This record gives sequence, C-alpha cells and structure tokens, in this order.
Amino acid sequence: MVPQTATPNRGRVVIFDDEPSMGRILVKTLGLEGFEARSFTNPVEGFEALNELQPDVLLTDVRMPEMDGLTVLERMRRQYPDVPVLIITAYGTVEGAVAAMQAGAFNYITKPFEQANLVAQISKALEHRRVVQENERLSEQLAGQGQAREILGNSPQIARVRDMIARAAPTDSSVLITGPSGVGKELVAQAIHAQSRRAGGRFVAINCPSVPPSLIESEMFGYERGAFTGADRSKMGLVELAQGGTLFLDEVAELPAEMQVKLLRVIQEREIQRVGGLRQIPVDLRLIAATNRDLDEEMAAGRFREDLYYRLNVIHIEIPALSERPEDVPLLAERFMERIGRRMLRPDLRLSREALEALRQYHWPGNVRELENVIERAIVLTTGQEIRPEDLTIDLRRRELAAEEGAVAGGPTGIAWPIDYRAARDMFERQYLRNLVEYAGGNISHAAHVSGISRRNLYDKLERVGLDEELVRKR
Repeated sequence: MVPQTATPNRGRVVIFDDEPSMGRILVKTLGLEGFEARSFTNPVEGFEALNELQPDVLLTDVRMPEMDGLTVLERMRRQYPDVPVLIITAYGTVEGAVAAMQAGAFNYITKPFEQANLVAQISKALEHRRVVQENERLSEQLAGQGQAREILGNSPQIARVRDMIARAAPTDSSVLITGPSGVGKELVAQAIHAQSRRAGGRFVAINCPSVPPSLIESEMFGYERGAFTGADRSKMGLVELAQGGTLFLDEVAELPAEMQVKLLRVIQEREIQRVGGLRQIPVDLRLIAATNRDLDEEMAAGRFREDLYYRLNVIHIEIPALSERPEDVPLLAERFMERIGRRMLRPDLRLSREALEALRQYHWPGNVRELENVIERAIVLTTGQEIRPEDLTIDLRRRELAAEEGAVAGGPTGIAWPIDYRAARDMFERQYLRNLVEYAGGNISHAAHVSGISRRNLYDKLERVGLDEELVRKR
C-alpha cells in the first residue's frame, strides 16, 4: 500500500495496481493535480478499505494476480454502483476495451498514457458522478421531497396499488388508504402527491392520534391572537400550511367526533375558521386519509361519521399485509439492505440464502416497517460479511403465535363442529387478543403497535371479550 497524498480538494481516487512503482507514480501525479490519491497493490486489501475511504473514482489495472480488473469492475458495480471505474492496462486491445465498457467501466486507458489525458479522464468521471448524483437529488425532491420512494413489490396486489396510484394522482378527488400498520400507507400518499399537479406544493402529514384532543383543533386550523391563554400571536394551522398541496390525515378514524364534523365542513365548503377567529379562510388542497381500522365497524358503532366516510372514500386504495404477499419480501429485503447498508457504511454486507428464506417464511405482523427494522438491526449487529438466520433477531414467539392463529383459522382442531360463524369469530378474536397481550407482556401500547389496532380500540375489544382485567391488570 502507498501512503496517500495531502491537501485534497478535487476528489478522492483509489488505485488498484500490482506494480508498486506504478502506484507511487499515480499517487504522486494525482497529488500534484490536487486529487487525494491512495494506491493498493492487492485489490482484496483495497476493497477492505473502500468503506472507510469512500472514493469518488476507482482506477484499476486489468491484469493482477489476486483479482483481475474485470472482476474488480463487477464487484464495484455490485457494491459501489455510483463510483465510476477507469480501467488501465498495458495490454490494451479493442476486445478488452469493449469488454470493460460493456461491464460498466467509465472509460479505458492504455499504458503508457499522458498525464494530461489521465487527469482529463478522471475529471470527466468526477463530473459524470456529480451530474448523476444531482439528477438523483432533484428526482427525489420532485418525488415528494425525497420521501416518495418507489412502491416496491412483484406481487399482483402491489401492481394493483401502483395502478391505483397512477389513476388517482391526476385527479383532485379525496383518497382513502386502508391497510394494517406498517404497510406503507403514508408512502402511497406521498407517491400520489408526487405524481399529481400539486407536487410543487407541500405534503403536510398529520398523525391524528398523536395530537391530544384538546389541541387537535388549534393544530389543524390554527388560532388567532387572544383565542386562549398563552395565544399571544396568531398561528397558521396545518390545513392552511397545505395550501396548494396535499393534506394527509394518518389514522383518521382516531379523530374526535367534533373534529370529524369540522373536517367534513372543510371538504364540503373548502374553507376553515381559526380558533378564536371570525373570518372564513378559503383552502385549496388535496385530501388523503389513511386508517388501519375497519371503518364499517366504526360507523356501525357510532364512532365514525358515515357522511365523512363517503366524502373521504371517493378513491379507495387498500394495501395488503406483507403476509399476504410473501413474494415481495426478497425484493424489499434486498432494497433495505442496499439503502441501509450504504447509510451504515456497510455496502458489502449480504443476506445469505438461509436468511432470505427465513425472512420469506416469517409472517411479519409488523409488515414492511418490521422488515425494515429487522434488516437495520442485522446490519448494525452482524460482525461478518454475510447476514445469517441467527442474526435476524426475529422473535420466535411470533412464529408460535402465527401457528396458533393458523390452527384456529385452518380447520376444526379444538373446536366443536358445526359452529356458528359469529361464535367462531368471537373465539378466534378472544384467543388472538389473549396471545397478543401476553406477547406484549401486558403493555397495551406495544400490543397496539404490533397488532395495528389503536390503543383505544384495543381497550374496547379487551373489555368486550372480558380480558381487560385478566390480562392487563395482572401483568
């Protein structure tokens, strides 16, 4: 290995060349031109250092004993696809140049080479990388301020979701997104916004259950000076903040009854009134709502307004649980590996076949969010170069819970047949809730997060089946 040069300012260049003298010459030459350069005679050692060095360009010889240049190129395309690779060799042929370019090399340089040509090629590679990164950054900004990532999946269910996004985006109609917690409802809302005519406006998200009922009105609609104690100035609410853009109401079923009435007025009249204010303020926005609740049940129980439901449910997009589309797990897992691995500076880490199969077989009660968390934990905690099943920290108790649920749902085992549908449903719900709360150790907040049921609704269900005192108070 040759020491690196000082005073870097034009970019970082890593060199793989098995001739030490050539490495020294290149490091000195590039250092004089203002580059930070570092050379390795062994590409294997070089790859071990790339994570720390974070090069802007890689310069590699073709013929080396430990690893040839085309293998280096292939590995770079796999692990560092955004780093341009320049091939250098004394054995330049047209065939070699074509092979290198087809494999993804930025360019091909033959020894002996002129210093000016080498510097020019590196400068072009750096400029190419800068343009690509800038285009990616601008694309992310246009796609919902970098939040509306691609809706990933190969399943027919996700194909239908993408189709519905494409159909909904050009309209200004209200959209209701349903599905269990962790499936990516906000991501779908961001994608709709990013593809709509309102993409230049703000995407404002309100997590309804996170705002206390006493504050929800002032948070959504704002307030005028003197409206209440401490209101020493006027404040714009989140609805006004979404002017010209999209307002996303996450877990809309959690809105208190009085706020449901006010939201209905916003949809119908397209105007709001600040707390303590007298004037009506026109609003121009797209409304998207999401919930993990069964709104038919909520309406039947009198907890959700039917007229509001029909105003919100102009376009309905349902996102299925990850357990209903296991074919999407490998693609999602690999994408999380790529994205999180880069962020954690471990882009070379890979999932073993056994680990991927374990992920595929798991039932994912926390859906895509849980999968992402499992991948991130594994990347942080794994010490080797490959993630194995034991690195995944998937709770085996959840596997047992899934097996128990499957046994109840799958046949007459343990149930006296024939049985009334409602009675069977009640039996299943009681057993499910018992397992859920026991798994969460009596922690209702954790149980609600795992199940995708709100805390309030979970308390109601436990009380209805008579498990509230038995499980919660005796934890």
